[in-house]
Amino acid sequence: MVKIQIRLPLNISRGLEEILREHVITAGDDYQTEFAIENSHSSGAEADIFIGFMPELAVQTDRYLQEHMLKVPGRFPISKELQDSGFVEPGGYFHTFGIVPFVMFYNPAYTDESEIPRAWHELLAPKWKGRVMMPGKEHIAPKVIRAVLKYGNPEQAPAVDENITYRGTPPNVIEAVKNGEFALGIANITFGRISESQKIKMFWPEEGLLCMPQIIAWKKGLAGSLLKLGDFMLSPRVQDFLMRQTFVPAAPEADPPALLKDNYAVLKWIGWGNFRAAMRRSAS
Repeated sequence: MVKIQIRLPLNISRGLEEILREHVITAGDDYQTEFAIENSHSSGAEADIFIGFMPELAVQTDRYLQEHMLKVPGRFPISKELQDSGFVEPGGYFHTFGIVPFVMFYNPAYTDESEIPRAWHELLAPKWKGRVMMPGKEHIAPKVIRAVLKYGNPEQAPAVDENITYRGTPPNVIEAVKNGEFALGIANITFGRISESQKIKMFWPEEGLLCMPQIIAWKKGLAGSLLKLGDFMLSPRVQDFLMRQTFVPAAPEADPPALLKDNYAVLKWIGWGNFRAAMRRSAS
């Protein structure tokens, strides 16, 4: 029995789980094993295969990865644009199959466009104290954004928690911004897109959208046939599903979502080394 741990953003978690369950049944002869699929935001340390965002892997040392994780560099090629942006993990342990961008949004009825920040670090200015909202800290977006902002702005690190309120779910953030309770909201781009139907506007920092790779990784000692799961994560079935959520598909032939292209939006990625260091510092 091979255990797969899934940890994905709420809006795709169940859908991608269903796609994966259907796949391992229909392609069972390719794998010659049974799977136990667990969809949970709790620790997946006992899993054999990891899909999505895994903080417990991101914080590990190089030595841990060398001893416990399967290294297959170059096995799963991604688009040239994402390669050039540094989304290929150099150790060959984490394999990107999609990118989740994060967006900021506001209600023009309560927040003037001239006031909105033009860069992520501007959120840490005193004027934003208590005026920004994200989902509760147990959610994926706050884990990543808090870690990256604190790592990149060490002198202003306390402002990350002073200025931003962490509460509820992404729909709660949309509702609070719509009602003028907070000047700005932050969530993954799918919820930002939904917010625009409620007269809330997204905005696009010139430096790009903070983001989070979705990866697949294997522990050592598994059958080689299980690498085919990585091929499936880069297949049109999964990549099209990600695209419909306005996530960035990673397959070589895939294009960015139209919403990003239409707004000339780019991704702000700090690189795997800095990202892992940020997650480790946040966990300490």
